[in-house]
Amino acid sequence: SSETSGERDINYGQTISVVWGFILTAVVVGIYFLVYLNWVSLPTGLTTTDEASNPGRFIAQVAKENLAVLTSNGPRVGGSPNNEVFTVDFLYRTVNEIVAEANSAHRFEVQVQQQDGSAFFDYVTYPMTSVYQGVQNVLVKITPAGVPEPEHYLMLSSHFDSVPQSPGAGDDGTMTVVMLEILRQLSKDGTAYEHGIVFVFNGFEENGLQGAHAFILHPWWDRVRAFINMDVAANGGREIMFQAGPKFSFLMEYYRDHVPHPFCTAVAEELFQADLVPSETDFFIYTKMGGRPGMDFAHATWGYLYHTAYDALDTIPLESLQHTGDNVLSLVRGLANAPELSDIDNYEGTKAVFFDFLNWFLIYYPDWAGIVINSLMAALGLGLIFGSFAIMAKDSDVSYGRVVGQFFINLGVQLLSIALGAGFSILMAVILNAAGGAMSWFTESWLIFGLYMCPFLMCTVLGPLLLIRFYKINNILLQTRINLFMLAQQMIFIVILIVMTAMTIRSAYIFVIVVIFFNATTIVNMIVRFRSFHWIYIHLIGQLFPLAYYSSFSLTTFSTFIPMQNRGNPESNPEFLIALFAIIVILMMSSFLTPMVAMMRKPFIYFGVVAIFWIITIIVSVTSVGFPYRAETSPQRYYVFHIERNFHHPNGTMRHSDTHFYIHPQDVHTPGYIMDTVPEMRRATQLGDECERELYCGIPFYQSYFHGRRNSAWWLPAESHPTFPTPVKFEFLGKTSASPNTTRYDFSVEGTDHMSFYVSPIQPNLLRNWSFSEEVPRSGYPWNGQEVHFVNYVHGIDDSPHRFWVLIEHAADKPVDELTFHLNIVAQYMHHEEYRTTEFKRFVDNFPDYAHVVAYPSYLESWLF
Repeated sequence: SSETSGERDINYGQTISVVWGFILTAVVVGIYFLVYLNWVSLPTGLTTTDEASNPGRFIAQVAKENLAVLTSNGPRVGGSPNNEVFTVDFLYRTVNEIVAEANSAHRFEVQVQQQDGSAFFDYVTYPMTSVYQGVQNVLVKITPAGVPEPEHYLMLSSHFDSVPQSPGAGDDGTMTVVMLEILRQLSKDGTAYEHGIVFVFNGFEENGLQGAHAFILHPWWDRVRAFINMDVAANGGREIMFQAGPKFSFLMEYYRDHVPHPFCTAVAEELFQADLVPSETDFFIYTKMGGRPGMDFAHATWGYLYHTAYDALDTIPLESLQHTGDNVLSLVRGLANAPELSDIDNYEGTKAVFFDFLNWFLIYYPDWAGIVINSLMAALGLGLIFGSFAIMAKDSDVSYGRVVGQFFINLGVQLLSIALGAGFSILMAVILNAAGGAMSWFTESWLIFGLYMCPFLMCTVLGPLLLIRFYKINNILLQTRINLFMLAQQMIFIVILIVMTAMTIRSAYIFVIVVIFFNATTIVNMIVRFRSFHWIYIHLIGQLFPLAYYSSFSLTTFSTFIPMQNRGNPESNPEFLIALFAIIVILMMSSFLTPMVAMMRKPFIYFGVVAIFWIITIIVSVTSVGFPYRAETSPQRYYVFHIERNFHHPNGTMRHSDTHFYIHPQDVHTPGYIMDTVPEMRRATQLGDECERELYCGIPFYQSYFHGRRNSAWWLPAESHPTFPTPVKFEFLGKTSASPNTTRYDFSVEGTDHMSFYVSPIQPNLLRNWSFSEEVPRSGYPWNGQEVHFVNYVHGIDDSPHRFWVLIEHAADKPVDELTFHLNIVAQYMHHEEYRTTEFKRFVDNFPDYAHVVAYPSYLESWLF
């Protein structure tokens, strides 16, 4: 037809070879790998031989040697002799050795705090009252010698306890020894600091942040104006500064000006504060309960070994210690002289937008400035889009309206392509999860590209390609039509930017980056009037900076979230989250490139190669390569408890007693993978109606929120009774009538260091008061219509009996023998692996080598009063 020949004539010399598609792909992959090499390169760890030539520098070797001692005795579970005696003694001794060598410009005070207290955590479904007794913190204070004590302190905090069965070299041994070396370097400085500096080595974090809460009850807390909290959820790598403030953005200015290797993003802060990360740090206590601003640092990338037996000394490289030490030491020196600490209330402002570029430098601005920048860039972008149409119309000798019409057709196709691409990727996630193929990317993370990014790429390539191929236009050049796709994509990003800005989401900066650079290249291209081929080179040069940033963003996102997927909710679909991240990353990195495929000769070759790679990854994902777990490097996690349960009649006699092995689920493959490999699992069943019969299933849950996993938990009868080294001694001390319609019940309990109490009044009675807190907080998830109040009780060095009481409100004419409430007493024997019975040991030993099994005895006794 004449239209076809017109298309051919007008577009002669407008196309490019499909080879350029592969060259462009290779360049993008090359940028990604260059960014990766930069991302994993850390400063050389300094040794003691470097100290003389590097005065005042953090010495990683000293920190590593301290870590060797700290981890030499095994796990440091709160309440265990290893934590309360060995570790406290080591820290106290090491601190005093540092003080003995210190410069006379400084005055020191060293204390071991022992504290009792309680705090309420208002979690949505399973709120918790945390009660602690004899929790220990090692405290150090540096102030200027020979002058009055400063009124204002900067605080550094990390915790030295670990989870059961983990040496805790990373979590949080790394930050503990970083703090010791920072203390040593500060102590040698010849000039005193303006403010006091307090070091809090806190001894109870893993079970409910008790150590941090204990410190906010200490007299020194009153003078703390800002803090730096340091924790670990991974081994090695860089520490990310993932939350700051809140609302004290001057802290970010000090981070920008003093930290040599910045690594931070407001995205992490927003995700963490929206509870999308299944974790909590001491930052929560210091800000929410203590009311102080601060900064939260953590090692968080590739955290496969976090909370496992493999979190050992040899997984912590000197380079990681050096990186963190350099950053925090420099920041402390800056903040310890910060005039803002003297007048902190006047510096409360807004939250900040912050992110690093390739760990080279920090970009930071207050969120009001973010709104201004986003709005200006969106407005400029819209102006440039509609300004471009005028140049295109004039040069193509068609009307302005004709170009605008083509633009909106392209915009519709681009939106449809993105929607189909996202839908295709999400469909893949649903199919893989339903077919039992979830988490094939857990160890082999490159599979994410094939499984979730390739479907998106295929759709976003196909949309423009089909439009150009089948919708012919005889008076607008091919390259102009491709350019209109680029402008359409810019319009999509501008709309996303406007919506996120209107919702005050600071993470909108991710989209402003791509909008700014496209605006810049559009201005240059308007100057050269979108000259054939020249506009392409200008456009591609403008993509280099965003591609580098999104490569870094992608690495941080996936390395943080992939390892979390085997310690989350077994009833959720981990594929969804990973597919969503994959869609966002590939949208940012490819959508200004994919329309160019429609400009290529033989474009279906490129499409075919992407499709073949997608099919190959699907095949690979169902082979042994796609098996999620590997022994010692990316293990599957299990909690297995050998439980004994004793249920009593109201008169105190035994109603029922039994022993079981209870398997608490951690991921979507629990316990599917062990059903055929662990012989005992043939006898395992789910809990069934046990959760209706007994209060919270009658299971000695470590935390009340474990009850939320009851529908995916398994158990099997055990023949042997668990061995309890310190049996629970529970005593009912009597009841007294406080008024005609209230009765007080007094109790005493003695036992291991991790216990809990479930108090559930029988309707219509009410829990009016108790000894655990000043007032009774709201109850958690109900059981058979009854309120359930959960108390988490721990003790450190002080293991004396704990006395408590509850006050129950009832009808004034209540018969004497009418029941008023349930009370469950639970005990966890977390650091007593040596007490496993032969049967329990055999069961645990039968688990496959890729399984990391935390296994210990648990106890429950249930009473009615």
